[in-house]
Amino acid sequence: MRSDSVDSMAAAGVQQAPAGGSGGAPQGAAQPPAVAAEAPALQWSPPPGTQDAPGTDSESSRVSWEPVPFSAEAGSGPMTWGQLHMWRPMQWYGAAFASFSIRQVLPLAAPGVPLADCLAALRRLVEANQTLRTRFTERSAGPRQTVEAEGTHVVEVYQLGEGGSQADAAAEAVAERRARKLAAEPFRHSHEWPVRFGLVCRGRQVLAIAMVSSHVALDGWTVERLTESLIRLLADGTAAPKQVWQPLDQAEFEKSEQGRRQDARAMRHWRARLAEVPDTAPRPPYDVRADPPVQQWRLTSTALAAASMALAERTGTSSSTVLLTLAATALSAIRAQPTVAVLMVTGNRLTERQQQLMTSTVQDGLLVYDCADVSLDDAVRDVYRRSTSGYMRAQFDPDSLVALTDELDRSRRYPLDLTGYFNDARLGLDWSIGRPAGAAAGHPRSQQAPAFVRGYERNDMTYCLSLAQHGPHCQVSLLIDTALLPQDRIPAMLTGLEDLLCAAAEGEVGLREVPAALGLPAAP
Repeated sequence: MRSDSVDSMAAAGVQQAPAGGSGGAPQGAAQPPAVAAEAPALQWSPPPGTQDAPGTDSESSRVSWEPVPFSAEAGSGPMTWGQLHMWRPMQWYGAAFASFSIRQVLPLAAPGVPLADCLAALRRLVEANQTLRTRFTERSAGPRQTVEAEGTHVVEVYQLGEGGSQADAAAEAVAERRARKLAAEPFRHSHEWPVRFGLVCRGRQVLAIAMVSSHVALDGWTVERLTESLIRLLADGTAAPKQVWQPLDQAEFEKSEQGRRQDARAMRHWRARLAEVPDTAPRPPYDVRADPPVQQWRLTSTALAAASMALAERTGTSSSTVLLTLAATALSAIRAQPTVAVLMVTGNRLTERQQQLMTSTVQDGLLVYDCADVSLDDAVRDVYRRSTSGYMRAQFDPDSLVALTDELDRSRRYPLDLTGYFNDARLGLDWSIGRPAGAAAGHPRSQQAPAFVRGYERNDMTYCLSLAQHGPHCQVSLLIDTALLPQDRIPAMLTGLEDLLCAAAEGEVGLREVPAALGLPAAP
């Protein structure tokens, strides 16, 4: 499964390379013993018999393990801001953070790649990228990253059966299954590398590669770029280019005077915008929450995608801005607050140096949204302007934001609510719908009702509208706490979003009409 990503400035309509975010939720058996070292100082070796633990997998006899030793430069330093942004939630989620691991599968064209060549390519990839040989620890002086000069990755090797249902064409599906198994357990960052590799083979030929990455170390952008590097290494043996700007370089920059000035500019922006959020009570929560209490539902709709593109063209903005505006309007109605703060998941890949950085850079931008009595078109244009500055101030020390919100909350009766999110998780700069957008009438409406994706017992988001493109499928998902919106109204909101956008593509719609169209209470 391809990992999700985050489109930062593209979400505001500014052309830039896409960046990455979180992956899917894994299911499966326990992590193999090959990736569980006894202490950070120890290097791994294949377990006795090079097989899965007995009883963990009906296919365990097909699994062995290959060591991939590496040798490169060492170093250590504080974690980067992007790494810290995921490190703090990891501690809050505990073992459930495994659901944020990013899974990636790379099928290889027949007849595949010799196993020895594939292992050599993985070695060169690890040696070129600090992140792939880094351990992360919490120390008395703060979170640290330690890049090892020498060590060993232990790579799972799964052997396909001869012919039958596991013919070569099934290698990708098998790799998907192995990736889910590798992702089943959370990473032990002080004990193991932040990426797990698996190979699907027939004999000594590798037919597919599975990669599972920790979201502390890598984001969707990084996973895609590393996959591209691996493809080059497998194709012609070209050495993976040594990254000019490594995570330790970024960490040093962030501690420098220039980095502190960047952090201070971002905090001035956040302070000024958060001061615009009125100190008012939200709508009381519903008495009965569903089981599970936090739910994610998804709608797949080419018509919705085409309509958002048509509205973006008419307003001179982007489809991401269109959906951000509707996400903020819906949040305003759900909370019964005319002004709300929306956190925009931001890739932070604006410069060439940032695009070279092979570690997680995703953080949050801020949009403070006023639900005014204007047309949807005018609201979209206003959000375009406001969100651009928010995306530009999304790189900062996470601890600085904690200190700022603590300070502001001390003078408020109702604490700032920063649990409403928007996440453009498309890898491209816009929807891919296979033909010109035009009016939504030329594109089929969703033939299926919104589908339940998964539930959470708890989540640090109470609301998040996300966009994703999986192959030809244009998907919009809503994650929400059912204390804010009853379960039976979640699919109705997604269906209403499709209907509303298709109508808005044909002519202007008033912003005050949006909540009713989504099945929500009227905006305050």
